[in-house]
Amino acid sequence: MSFFLTILLIVLVLLLIIQKARVSSAIERLSSTLSENTSLEKNNGEKRRIHSAFIELENQIHQQIFEAHTLEDRVVRREDLITNVVEGLTDAVLVFDGSLNIRFTNRSACELFGWKSVPFDASARECINNFALIGFLEKTLNTEEKSATEITHHLPGRETDPPRILEVDVAPLPQTGSQSSNRVRVVLHDITENRNLDQVRRDFVANASHELRTPLTIINGYLENLEDDGLADSEAALRFIAVMHKHGKRIARIIEDMLTISKLESHAKGTIQSNAFKFLPCAQEVIDRLKPVFDERKATYKLIIDDDATILGDAFYWDQILFNLIENSLKENDAEGLIITIQLRNEDEQDIITVSDDGVGIPASAQEFIFKRFYRVDQNRGSEKKGTGLGLSIVKRAVEAHGGTIKVMSTPGIETTFAMEIPKEQKSTD
Repeated sequence: MSFFLTILLIVLVLLLIIQKARVSSAIERLSSTLSENTSLEKNNGEKRRIHSAFIELENQIHQQIFEAHTLEDRVVRREDLITNVVEGLTDAVLVFDGSLNIRFTNRSACELFGWKSVPFDASARECINNFALIGFLEKTLNTEEKSATEITHHLPGRETDPPRILEVDVAPLPQTGSQSSNRVRVVLHDITENRNLDQVRRDFVANASHELRTPLTIINGYLENLEDDGLADSEAALRFIAVMHKHGKRIARIIEDMLTISKLESHAKGTIQSNAFKFLPCAQEVIDRLKPVFDERKATYKLIIDDDATILGDAFYWDQILFNLIENSLKENDAEGLIITIQLRNEDEQDIITVSDDGVGIPASAQEFIFKRFYRVDQNRGSEKKGTGLGLSIVKRAVEAHGGTIKVMSTPGIETTFAMEIPKEQKSTD
């Protein structure tokens, strides 16, 4: 909900409160007048005919009292409605007086600052543990101008987590019938996810541009060599063409991987076709496709999978998951004798698939980043980068598209394991 709607709701609440107070005061004065008239009539001690004009006036007063009660009921209902709407806002809404005492707050504000109950009339300086916000409120009170800014805020009890980014909109609230103000309203909007997404987009564009530019530069360089009498030397020309072909395939692989990630993240209808299928043939087919790399690295494998074991999922994407994990193990381990183990355990509520190797492992400092796009462990090792840096990112998104989770456990030089837990009953991501 936009800030404008939030501000409008707050102003309506204040106007309704003022209107309610005025109506209640009028009712009290009218009731008092009627009581005085009734007492005066009794004290006379005699029955006398009341003038018709007075009777008509009394009837009008009773009618006004009835209408006032009706209006008051409407005011109460509208006040309750607006209060419920403000309480339901995800944005934190607060109103402070000139001394920065809390005059109004909603549930989201209580959650944001860790208040178990509304600290009405309490000082913001004592209740809000955020010096940047307090300073901004004091500045707004002094200048009496509408202003906005961004601040960081640690959620209560989660001080070790990265701070949230809050967009703060502060404006003075004028007193009734006056241009001066002794109150301010504050709306706090959490924009952390938006900022993170913006950063992801910027990083993705920068990394994708770099990854595509490198092979294109190499291809263009060899084309220039061919143009400069490179065709005269047939052996050199064939070598140039082989290199260009290699980097052309690299570009195609990067584009294909980016399209796969985009499709998985879009949750488009029909992306995941969940059906029960035998897992052993799927794993064996991936091993067969990577056999040349196994032979080159002199690596071996173990399949700990029952012949009839099945899982619920999309066989196409599981082929990609296993291919990327196994290929990653082979490419990151140059030493001979690597052993890769693929295992499936069927449990009551979930299936657990693990892919392990006994290679060099992943440093603890890198484990939280390995599923990010274009990230490579120990990128300075060797003159040639291995892979596109998108394989593990595809793995994570494909597993999550099946409603599962993936985690990595690694002891460098001993064992590295990627463990995936897939529920037997998967919710649709369409």
